[in-house]
Amino acid sequence: MLSTGESDMNDKILNRIKSPNELVEQQGAKLLVYGESGVGKTTLCQTAPGKTLVVSMESGLLSIKDATNLTAIEVKEASEIEEIAQLLENGTLDYDTVCLDSVTEMSEILLSQEKAKSKDPRRAYGEVIEVMIKTMRRFRDLPLHVVFIAKQSRERDESSGMFHYQPMMVGAKLPMQIPYFFDEVLVMRTFDNETDEGKKVTSRWLQTRLGQNYIAKDRSGKLEEFENPNLTDIINKLGFAEVQTNE
Repeated sequence: MLSTGESDMNDKILNRIKSPNELVEQQGAKLLVYGESGVGKTTLCQTAPGKTLVVSMESGLLSIKDATNLTAIEVKEASEIEEIAQLLENGTLDYDTVCLDSVTEMSEILLSQEKAKSKDPRRAYGEVIEVMIKTMRRFRDLPLHVVFIAKQSRERDESSGMFHYQPMMVGAKLPMQIPYFFDEVLVMRTFDNETDEGKKVTSRWLQTRLGQNYIAKDRSGKLEEFENPNLTDIINKLGFAEVQTNE
């Protein structure tokens, strides 16, 4: 006969067994979006579904200053990011979507703080990697949609001489590890075209698959290679229950 403690443990396990669809719906969409400076990454947050919070670490809210469908908070210390995560976990902050803008700046803030505490650069970088992974997992595991914004870096392959593009983070290891945390890694790109009248037109697209030396992936298999930069449309397309933007 099972003890009360063992029975409670069994109930907890049994209650967590659900269909993959139910589990994914509970977790929400988790996307990493990166791109060059000025390409429109912060503006993209305006297209997120439902009640949206932008956690800004770059003091770069000018592009969304007139937005009425979201709220924002500027943070300067890594400890504040942890406090926000806790408030989201315990329900004090109630949002459908959170945009972290940007995780690149988050890693740079952490590195600055760690360098001030340690004279050993290797130890400082090691601490940054550990804290970044822990923090990103914490936000990734929140039961809501989370969009991680990152700057773009260009790295040269010494063997081939070719350049490839990836999310920008401090150090050499972190940029290679971060994409594995997400089902969707999207890169925002611009393309210049000409109209029939010869007028130059710039369009923005989100690339969803590895190609043209850009790191990207769509684990769902539901997205086109290039998607319009609209988070609500993309998240709905991924199969989550439709939540409209508050525009």
